[in-house]
Amino acid sequence: MIYTFLRILIYMVASFFFTFQALGETKLLGEEKYWKAYSTKLDKTKTCFITSEPQKSEGNYNKKNRGKPFVFVTNIKNGTNHEVSVKAGFNFKKNKDVIFNIDGKKTKLFPVDDRAWSESSKIDRLLVQSMRRGKKLIITGTSNPGNQIIDTYSLSGFTKALRLIDKSCS
Repeated sequence: MIYTFLRILIYMVASFFFTFQALGETKLLGEEKYWKAYSTKLDKTKTCFITSEPQKSEGNYNKKNRGKPFVFVTNIKNGTNHEVSVKAGFNFKKNKDVIFNIDGKKTKLFPVDDRAWSESSKIDRLLVQSMRRGKKLIITGTSNPGNQIIDTYSLSGFTKALRLIDKSCS
C-alpha cells in the first residue's frame, strides 16, 4: 500500500515536471513514423521521452471537451528507463482499470486523474518489449461520466524512436 502511494506521488510530481518542461527547453530528437522523440533538462537532470497520438479514437464523448491523448515512454538520465504512461485527455473514472492492449495482449494500468501507469518498472519493461515487436496498441479507459473511450495507436516507428532516447538518456 505504501509502495503504491509513493509511486502515485512520484507520478504526480513527474506529471507536473513534464507539464513544466513542455513549456521550457524541450528539444525534438527526431521523428520515426508515428513516434516523436524529445529531450529536456531541468535542474541539470536530463529527461528523454517518446510519444505518439492515436490514429483513431472511438467512444461516446464530446470531442470538443477532450484534451489531446498521448502515450509516453520516458527515460531519466542516470535514473528510470522505459517508464510507460498514458495521458488520456480526460479524467479517468475512479476505480476503473485502464487496459493497455498490444496486439491482443492486455495489461491493466492504474489511473490517476487523466494519467495512467503500470504498477512496476518490471511491467514497464515487459510492455516496452511487446511494443517493440507489436503493430498496434489499443488503450481503453472509462471517463468520469462513465463513457468508454478507445484510442488506437500505431507502433510503427516505436523501436527507432526508442533508440533515440536510449542513446540520449541512458
